[in-house]
Amino acid sequence: MVGLKLSRDKEGNNYIFISMSVTTCFTFILLLLAVFGYRYGFFSAGYSLLFLTKYAVYSSIIASAISLISIGYSLHLYKKFLNIVGSIFMFAINITIISFFYFQIIDLRSNPVINDISTDYHDLLEFKVYTDHNLPKDEHNLIQKFGGFKLPNYELSPLILSDVSKEEVFNKSLNILKNMGLEITYENFEEGTIEALEKSFWYGFTDDMIIKIEKLITNDIIINVRSASRIGRSDFGKNSKRIKSYFVLMQ
Repeated sequence: MVGLKLSRDKEGNNYIFISMSVTTCFTFILLLLAVFGYRYGFFSAGYSLLFLTKYAVYSSIIASAISLISIGYSLHLYKKFLNIVGSIFMFAINITIISFFYFQIIDLRSNPVINDISTDYHDLLEFKVYTDHNLPKDEHNLIQKFGGFKLPNYELSPLILSDVSKEEVFNKSLNILKNMGLEITYENFEEGTIEALEKSFWYGFTDDMIIKIEKLITNDIIINVRSASRIGRSDFGKNSKRIKSYFVLMQ
């Protein structure tokens, strides 16, 4: 009789576990190539994300499926405990990877496909340090306001503070940005301008943020903010979240 059988030798070696481990290692190799390949200029952002990272996720899905098979198959082996624990551990690792990128996709679909968010497009803030950000097109403010699931930026507007001085707001803003993990690249109290940048943990994508603090004739303080990504068509909602986090901490 000719048939396919799952391999198991007398010592209880689980070759399905080995296959799962190899596939998981392949997943990590692809992810590391994507991250460090982009960081050190070997690959473009598109190749790192759309090819290497995408196939790393596919590999992780396969590895998680194999790990479930390995858990069931391990029940028939002599070394049940080690095989089962190892299979569960590998399954947890791959599910974590899949979940991370799943929520990234949710963020992508929940936010408008733009990478430049501002509280005021009628008088757009212009960056002084990194000046290569493209000027948004006429329809950009409409996409920002009405784009994305549940309109996440619909109510985004300048922050107005009362009973506080410009100097207090300026100094507090510097401290908040530093605590948020941003690097201050420009500050000018007379202009009421602060610029900062933030790099993503894994791929090192750079976003720029500029804050304009002005005193109104009513003696209130108005704060306008612009946050923009240097590359990509979509920011996965990161710029909007950064502005909102800053506003929450300022209030």
